[in-house]
Amino acid sequence: MTSPGGWLRERREELHLSRSGVERLPSESASEAANARYRIRRGRLADLEEDRGAPNIFEAASISECYKVPYLAVLQAFNLKVGESRSTSESPSISHELLLSKQWSFSDADRPFSLTFQSNVSFEATRLVTESAEELGVPAVVRRRLDVGHFRLGIIGLNDDTMGELVPAGSVVVIDNSHNTVEMGDWKSIRERPIYFVWHENGFSCSWCYMARETLFIVPYPTSHQPVMIFKIPRAASIIGRVIHVWPPLIIQRPG
Repeated sequence: MTSPGGWLRERREELHLSRSGVERLPSESASEAANARYRIRRGRLADLEEDRGAPNIFEAASISECYKVPYLAVLQAFNLKVGESRSTSESPSISHELLLSKQWSFSDADRPFSLTFQSNVSFEATRLVTESAEELGVPAVVRRRLDVGHFRLGIIGLNDDTMGELVPAGSVVVIDNSHNTVEMGDWKSIRERPIYFVWHENGFSCSWCYMARETLFIVPYPTSHQPVMIFKIPRAASIIGRVIHVWPPLIIQRPG
């Protein structure tokens, strides 16, 4: 049976978020909302995921918004009751719009869905999507999330194995273009390391990245057949944004 911390870690990994990224999001929103109680302090998420404690109601509210799971689901995962708090009986109320502009997922759809691509959607090369989300077959409930403005869709070419099993060839990815700088850190697993969508003089890439001064290293998955690529920023490359969700490849309809 999955522990409360294991459940929390699985929700985070589904969104390809690092611990530091999650801790930063509530901190930014708390600053804008002038309410520091919603901050998840540095190292706190590690304690929660390793079952060294349970969230208070404000942390639970921040986790609910960041991971797009019901507030009650967070409480139930840690066997907490509504109204139970170690510090206050006040009900949490964080701005939904503030956090929505920072993060996105399609978990509010009633069930998982498949994308039915039209025959004129090209998967020949990795690229930014120029077709509308509607043309891609994205359900209306998800299109409303995409309409917030911080998000783009990208296509991973059929022969592009740069990110191996993490982002398979033929995938459609959601890109948060508000996160367009490379985050450096001591990643404890490959799933914690942020993945970026990058424009460069040879086209587009979806990959891990490393920055050294003004030099960008595009780092492929260990089993990939792709080489490490090196570009100067911003003349020869730029970060479009961070990949926050991946739709793996399905059957792609081709012209008859």
